[in-house]
Amino acid sequence: MKRINLVWCLLLTMVIGLSSCMDDVSSKDEEKIAENEAAIEAALKTDSLGSKAVRDSSGLYYIIRKANPSAPKAQLGDAATIKYTGYLLNGTKVISSTDDSKTEFSFPVGGYVYWGGIERGIFLMRTGEKATFYLPYYLASGNVDRVNIPAYSPIRLEVEFIKTRTEVQQIDDFITKKGFTISDRTADNLVIVRTNTVTGDTLGAGKSVNVKYTGRFLDETKFDERTSSFVTGSANTIPGFDRALRKMRKGEKAFIIFPSALGYGKSGSNSILPYTPLQFEIEIQN
Repeated sequence: MKRINLVWCLLLTMVIGLSSCMDDVSSKDEEKIAENEAAIEAALKTDSLGSKAVRDSSGLYYIIRKANPSAPKAQLGDAATIKYTGYLLNGTKVISSTDDSKTEFSFPVGGYVYWGGIERGIFLMRTGEKATFYLPYYLASGNVDRVNIPAYSPIRLEVEFIKTRTEVQQIDDFITKKGFTISDRTADNLVIVRTNTVTGDTLGAGKSVNVKYTGRFLDETKFDERTSSFVTGSANTIPGFDRALRKMRKGEKAFIIFPSALGYGKSGSNSILPYTPLQFEIEIQN
């Protein structure tokens, strides 16, 4: 909890000036903040572009190594796609998007909760740019030992910002990739792709139904699979899922896709990060 308290205290202090929050920070954490600052400043002296480094108000230092001034920036809720490699300040490689995800790494801007420096850094870049970030420990791996990162380690992070996509663009990309033919699409981007033909009335509200479904992210990672009972129109069902059910018929099968505004929104839920569009493969059982 120390790392969580520290990060939130620093952010609160930075945003609204609540200096009293720093009372929660241990003396060791305070010492390590100062040590990290000194270590980063020393590392910058050996960096060929170190004199161009800018210190962010959070304590992050950054150097834009390849600029793309006319390109767009990521906006809150977008999916940012990056390549990255992280090193201890002694040059030891400790993390890499190539190792972790084989190619690139995408995350929802405003919803990435693991390394605060990655998300903070992306707001300082434009697509197509390359940058070096020097992260104090509280914006990196924190004050506990990780697999290959000692506690309180400052990190040098090399980042290439590949692209940024809105949720609607992510949904459109997914539909194109899958070759889906859209059956229904609402103004707020609830998409239904029916995979069989069933006649009769749609369910509407207030109907009790059994639904077999598999929930996945748009990268096909499965997060849920089950058969459950629902009453259509109930407040305890996420809006996109419920609204799709009401447009379907018993015995019908479909893929449904919707943005986070119709799902778990800016808060997320359990394994679902904020600002995450979702897909479900569903069957309304007779």
